[in-house]
Amino acid sequence: MKLSREILTSRSNPKIKWASSLSSKKTRQNEKSFIAEGKKLTLEALDSKMPVTHIFVSEAKRDELLSELEAYVDDAAYAQTEIITVGDGAFEKISTEKSPEGIIAVIKYLDTLKVKYLDILNNTDIIYKEEFFLEKSERALVLSSVRDPGNLGAVIRSATAFGVDHIIVTADSADVYNHKTVRAAMGSLFRTKITVVERLDAFIRDAQRAGRRVFAAELTDNASEISTLGLNREDIFIIGNEGHGISSDISALCDRSAYIPISKKTESLNAAVAAAILMWEQSK
Repeated sequence: MKLSREILTSRSNPKIKWASSLSSKKTRQNEKSFIAEGKKLTLEALDSKMPVTHIFVSEAKRDELLSELEAYVDDAAYAQTEIITVGDGAFEKISTEKSPEGIIAVIKYLDTLKVKYLDILNNTDIIYKEEFFLEKSERALVLSSVRDPGNLGAVIRSATAFGVDHIIVTADSADVYNHKTVRAAMGSLFRTKITVVERLDAFIRDAQRAGRRVFAAELTDNASEISTLGLNREDIFIIGNEGHGISSDISALCDRSAYIPISKKTESLNAAVAAAILMWEQSK
């Protein structure tokens, strides 16, 4: 790691302005970089050998944080990583937290491989360099038009807990690299395979051709209770939009609809909660 001796105090410093601009999706896409804020996320990114390019530390907590980073200083993977000390006022410009911990990592996008999806899909992004489509026995979950970044991050975190290997996210869902997603995922973003797809219909058809059952998680007249499905690890659930659920076109392509039995005192579950229950049921 390269430790800069300069302390950046101006909020208009180019590096400060650049790091701050990564809160914008457009800038993240242009720069192919995102931020992970806080000591836990920064250290998890380093432990997971993520492509960390910069680490900003606040002047007030510099000595404490540098001692935490000492184990990575001589790591060849981070030979070009810059550690930049920032005055507290300037650090607040970068931070997205109400009570910042004084450390922010800038990480290159993880979706570095572009492929065609069985000659059907273009512009498919794969996070991590792994061979595409579902590998045999790989557990997968689909999120369709899930717009809340906190929900997306919570699902990613639950997926790690329940042994789901692969999350497929439609392109109109929340940004995987939104700081709220990254925070809610709590480091699981660095350990979970994620694919962003433009055409969910094509994904469903190919999953079915590969012998996978695909279930729409929705409460409809012909939906089956999840405990009656005889689930196996290769089955795939689709979680829909928080307000509108799963579109009728997508639902029609699925093998069946499935629902989670809940009290009549409430209409529905939060998307992240529903996903966690479905993953738990499948893992039993």
